[in-house]
Order: sequence, then structure tokens, then C-alpha cells
Amino acid sequence: MNLTVELKDIISIFPDAQLQPTPNPDAAYLSLPVAAQWLNIPRTNLTSREITLLQLMIDKAAIPRTKTANDHTWFRRLFLGEKVSQQQLKSQRVRVIQINLVSHDNSIPVNNWLDAFKTMFKQPFLDTFLINNHEAIAIEPLGSKIYDNDNFLGISQALDSDFYCSSKIYVGQYWQNDNTIEQLFTNERNLFKFQLQQNTSDRLFSISNSILKYYFKTQLSQNPLILKSDSELFNMPEAKKTITTLYQNGGNVSNTAKKMFLHRNTLQYRIKKFQETTGFNLKNMDDLLFCYLLTFQ
Repeated sequence: MNLTVELKDIISIFPDAQLQPTPNPDAAYLSLPVAAQWLNIPRTNLTSREITLLQLMIDKAAIPRTKTANDHTWFRRLFLGEKVSQQQLKSQRVRVIQINLVSHDNSIPVNNWLDAFKTMFKQPFLDTFLINNHEAIAIEPLGSKIYDNDNFLGISQALDSDFYCSSKIYVGQYWQNDNTIEQLFTNERNLFKFQLQQNTSDRLFSISNSILKYYFKTQLSQNPLILKSDSELFNMPEAKKTITTLYQNGGNVSNTAKKMFLHRNTLQYRIKKFQETTGFNLKNMDDLLFCYLLTFQ
């Protein structure tokens, strides 16, 4: 039986029906899985007989059923606010890994990347699913092997090469698996969305390399003191690069000089000149952090 014809016929009979990527959470709608999408129909336009008939079509596989994000408990918990009973909750810590995928070959489904991603970890994920054709979620329990950012970067680079994708990943913190995790995830998701909007070449994000930039941009960047300091500080050549590299190396002058391919004395001179011009001593961590925040402008 031709699925396209069936779908056209259903929509012609129920003109208020809408084909959408996710089910309608409103109980006033009947949501039917159709291939990788959902047909949402207002129940007010349906008789009980019609509802039964449409549901039977699904049960009898007249329309093939594909598992969607809404079929995953973790999707409903994180995105729809579904609560889990204390009996169902396990005493464990988990983290949410957010993945943004851009495919460069439409003939390769992005879920192939996600399937391969799951095999790269020693301990199985609690769940993995696609939200849409470019966003995915993986739920990782805390285990004996903890994968750091370098591990995630290496894995993603290998998979991107194999599946002709470009990926960016946000590695969440380990949180207690309870009913507050939805709120924590919402904040992590905001951080990831913010980082994606920056269009940087960075591929891996976490709370440590995101939250300072996020709160500076959203709450501090238009403060008159910040604006005035920013305009005066960065008139000096190489100031941003020097501050950023020094901060990334924990204020260590020798390591920073190596990273910048400078003689240590040359860097010392720059730091001294910067202090004479601006009043900020980059060897002082408070001054260095403040100047580093200004580089986000």
C-alpha cells in the first residue's frame, strides 16, 4: 500500500490535520506517527469511531511506525517536563551530552553517526536519540571510565571524517538523576545554543568554557565601566592574544611565551608595558580574569 497516497487521503478527509516533526503534547490533539513525522489532528473534529479507526491503522501497521524522540523517556523528561517516580529513579549520577550535526552528504543518515558514537564508549549510554535531523542527545551514566574533552574531540573528529559530518558537542556536568535534572539541562542547553550562535571554530563546549562568556555577553557587556575599559585596553597591539593565551596557561609566563613563540623577556616587557598603560597587572589573577572577560566583547 502506498504511504504517500494514504497520507494524502487522510489529510483530504481531515483538512485540519498537520504533519509535524514532533507530537502535539496537548491532550486535545490525536498524534499519529507517520514514518519519521507525526500527524496531529484536533480531537474536536473527530468522532470516537474515527479515532478508533485511525489508531487501528497504526496498530495494524497500515502506516509503518518509526520510533521518534517522544518515545524516549529521557526526551519526555528533558523537553516535556515529565516526572519520574522515586521508585523508577536510580541512585546514580548522569550527564547529558548534546550534539549538533551538520551532514555534508544527504545520502548518509545522521543517525549513522549517532549509532557509531554509541559504540565508542566502554559503558553503555542510558539512552540516545535524535531530536531532529541535526540535533541529538546522549545520556551517559557516571562509570569507572570518565571521558574528558580530549576524548570527545578525538571521537567526534573520527566520526565526522567517516560520515561526512561536522559536529559540535556540549559535554554536560554529572548531575544526580532526579526530577531536578530537567531544570539543569535547560540551563546547559541555553549555554550550548549561545555557543553555537557565536560561530566559532571551537567544536567542544562545557560549563567551564561557556558560562563566563555567556553571562558576560548577556549581563555585563553593556555596562559603562566595561565599555570604557574595553575601548582603552585593546588599543595596544597583540593585547587580546596575550591576555587570552596567558589566561589559558594559568598565568604562567614561561608556558605562555612558548605558546606565542616569544622570548620570555619579550613577554615580560609586554606585560610591564600593559600595566604602565592600563593599570592592570596581568600577573595578578584578578586583573588577568577581568581583562580576559573583556576579550569576549
